[in-house]
Amino acid sequence: MGSSCSPRQHHEPESHICRNLPLHNKIVKYSLPHDKTRRMYRLVWFQHVHKAAGSTIVNQAVANGETLFPIHENGNPCTEDGELIPIWDFDEEGVGDFVDECETRGVSFVATEWGAPNYSALCDDPRVFLVTCIREPWSRLISNFNYDYYLGYADSSTLTGYFNEEHRIKMDNLLIRIFANKLGANKDSLGHGELADALDNLLLFDLVIVTDRDGDLGMHLFEALGWEKKNVDSHSTFGNLWTLARLLRRLRLFSAIKYLLKMKLPVSEEERALFEVHSNLDMELYHRVCEDEIRGRGHPLERGPGE
Repeated sequence: MGSSCSPRQHHEPESHICRNLPLHNKIVKYSLPHDKTRRMYRLVWFQHVHKAAGSTIVNQAVANGETLFPIHENGNPCTEDGELIPIWDFDEEGVGDFVDECETRGVSFVATEWGAPNYSALCDDPRVFLVTCIREPWSRLISNFNYDYYLGYADSSTLTGYFNEEHRIKMDNLLIRIFANKLGANKDSLGHGELADALDNLLLFDLVIVTDRDGDLGMHLFEALGWEKKNVDSHSTFGNLWTLARLLRRLRLFSAIKYLLKMKLPVSEEERALFEVHSNLDMELYHRVCEDEIRGRGHPLERGPGE
């Protein structure tokens, strides 16, 4: 990987020496500067991007024996009352305290899906292995559109109408919003400064998986995390009997027929062109990740021999 992609690789503090190793489950061994060996806690922190294999990765974590927060929503930690804990709002000290709590509880896997945490604080904590998975923006949007429509989270059957609906996370330049910590920003305020911030934050990750990159989901994810590939629910849009029953209960008979036939909602070329204008920063970010081969220092292709 080129030098422009890896500022951490040349100035890595000694406390992060463990981050090059393939880490297994909750406890690993790593070498300290004084040739001592200690047992170290590992917390896999997964930044979940909607409809980019996120639920599959959460389910793989469970299948591989990772311990999730006692109460969680698809890996996102919740309070005893079932409310999401807004860990994306925590400052550096708050992030450290939360990781301390996870260590005390024996939690080894955390997902953040509805917000963007303090990536720098997570990067600086040697206990944290920071992971994300991204997908080509247009195909991700189409998947999200169909998923939300058939599951009843969106009313409109047109992409233009879908864009005009309120969503928990804004759909334009979603990757920029997540990785530049600008989830609620007005779209007109997003520019190349935020693109640069998003790229800088992605370089803090130990593992950046791309759904369409050869070997990433099929092999590299599991090798990097010390997992085995299991048969798990992928939360795909089609083929879910619960979703079909939900459509029938709501008397959405035509939608139920389309769902059975696995019919994706129609999208026009004009809508695609409009998306590429409004999400031009996402398109550029995705191409930069692929062209610059941004994988994260914990990716099997980035580790040196014997690591």
